[in-house]
Amino acid sequence: MDQQSYRTPAGEAGDSVTIKKSQFIGQIAPASSPEEAMAFVERVRGELRDARHHVFAYDLRCQNGQRCSDDGEPQGTGGKPTLEVLQKGGITDAVIVVSRIFGGVLLGAGGLLRAYSKAASLAVAAADIVTVCACRQVVVALPYDFYPIVENLLPNYPLRQEGCDFLEQVTLRLTVRADAAEGLCADLVERSGGRVTPRLGEVVFSHL
Repeated sequence: MDQQSYRTPAGEAGDSVTIKKSQFIGQIAPASSPEEAMAFVERVRGELRDARHHVFAYDLRCQNGQRCSDDGEPQGTGGKPTLEVLQKGGITDAVIVVSRIFGGVLLGAGGLLRAYSKAASLAVAAADIVTVCACRQVVVALPYDFYPIVENLLPNYPLRQEGCDFLEQVTLRLTVRADAAEGLCADLVERSGGRVTPRLGEVVFSHL
């Protein structure tokens, strides 16, 4: 994954697994700052008060953007394997919390490590993981007779259509991958014989 794109959860998701009567509940959420990540951790703590441990890990694009905690479990058995699930999946701007409701049977260090890794992996599998990339907003007004040509052209480009207004002209609002935006604009100008002038916006990060 290059620096112009990254993988992240589109929203919150979770799943659970029961191992030797202990329930491990994994939950994942998007987060863009340590404060946002920890707010999710604390929310989970409040919602799952029966759990003895709330192991967590987050990986963020910001400075000092990695942290993990065993939350009272033996050192290295919870937080590190949870963080490794994010890292191996190439997932960032995300936080995972795995809450353990103890079932009365000790698992040992190796068993705990595997259980936390499994629950974290299940949370990731339950999530809609999207690729976010550098994009630019493109707005173009065009004559009605040119609209069918544009409709056939757009599928050739990595973009998402945000809206379309049919008034005196057709106005399209697009989010286009940054490395393709200028090419699309040039293509529109050329195919219209200079009748349209697309407006190119600033770089934003978005998923397509």
